[in-house]
Amino acid sequence: MPESSILAYFSQADAAEDATKHLKQAGFEIVQLDNFHHFPEPQTAERYFNPLTGDERLSVTALTEGIEGGDDTSPLAAAMPTSSGMADNSTMITGENYIVTVVCDKKRTKEAEQLLASYGGKVGV
Repeated sequence: MPESSILAYFSQADAAEDATKHLKQAGFEIVQLDNFHHFPEPQTAERYFNPLTGDERLSVTALTEGIEGGDDTSPLAAAMPTSSGMADNSTMITGENYIVTVVCDKKRTKEAEQLLASYGGKVGV
């Protein structure tokens, strides 16, 4: 059976969680909710290592510097366009950092898209 992949972006965690729950209740088996972060966190730092050799990638020091030691990330936050006021009318900064992914039978694509949109998700952007 042919399958379809759908991505929907949400700005509110509650809406994304409710949409995910409703999709699963409606019988969609492959539904995943993820959250994007601006800065790496200790639990995500492990992905900056080469999975085959276990060696650090060249930029791992820059990416994880101070994270595990509890150092402040304020300099990174201060450099964000959203904190400086330079993001006014920017189309690149959406605040939609919750993404719901659905893999379903092509026959149910419209149903899933409508359900995601009913919870405020931006589908197919």
